[in-house]
Amino acid sequence: MSAVKARDGDRRARPVHTLRYSAFILLLVIFSVTGCTPPRDAVPLGGTLSVLGPDQNFIEAVSRNELPPGWEVSGEMPPGALAIHQIDRFRALGIKPASTPFAVLRHTNASLLATPYLSWAWHMQPPGILARGSAHPVRIIVGLVGPGKKAGKSWWSFGDDGKVTRIIQMVWNETALGRGSVIGPRIDEDRPESARYIARGGPEQANRWWVDTVDLALIHRQVWPEDDPSKMVIRYIGVAVQAAAKTRGARQPGEMNIAAIRLTR
Repeated sequence: MSAVKARDGDRRARPVHTLRYSAFILLLVIFSVTGCTPPRDAVPLGGTLSVLGPDQNFIEAVSRNELPPGWEVSGEMPPGALAIHQIDRFRALGIKPASTPFAVLRHTNASLLATPYLSWAWHMQPPGILARGSAHPVRIIVGLVGPGKKAGKSWWSFGDDGKVTRIIQMVWNETALGRGSVIGPRIDEDRPESARYIARGGPEQANRWWVDTVDLALIHRQVWPEDDPSKMVIRYIGVAVQAAAKTRGARQPGEMNIAAIRLTR
């Protein structure tokens, strides 16, 4: 396993990761007005896909302990793991850390090069204290598939459509020091190779909204330079919950709220 840290002044080796006030306002306005937009299963070439608003269909489904069409659950999701929260006038999907792993996934089938930018907003509830060397158990995941590699299933995949060759995770680390780092590839037996991008970290960044954007194509090129990016397809995007690690003296991580997940060109 290797760690590649972004270098100042080298735009080619640095994933896009911004927090600007204007972008923050724009993205929150977007996910507040997309509540009436029905979900789509694929992104047109050069288009934009709102993966998670959450829109009204998603909100109503969660209230019935269900998910709308196009979404799937993998693993054992405990009752009450998902909820819709209103935080600072904005709606978000609240995900509680659990003792069993599960994932909530949206089918996308989008071209990596046509829509490489992934944006989202997140708000971590206090206490937000993580065990040393660990990441928050709730993370955003992206599954990609391409030629030349045997497709495999991770524990959060679903059916034959869930088979992917690469997985990228966006995580909240124990501290903010690793922000912008790309870690990988990681190889786990017959599972797809994975990479981890540290987008946020530390309890000092909890209890407020943050908006982040990454260039998935750039991360993919850093970790898997032998792949042909023009043939890579983003098969699904979602939220995964790994079993929360039990460490003596560490408190349970706070609930994670996520909204405005979007793929753009």
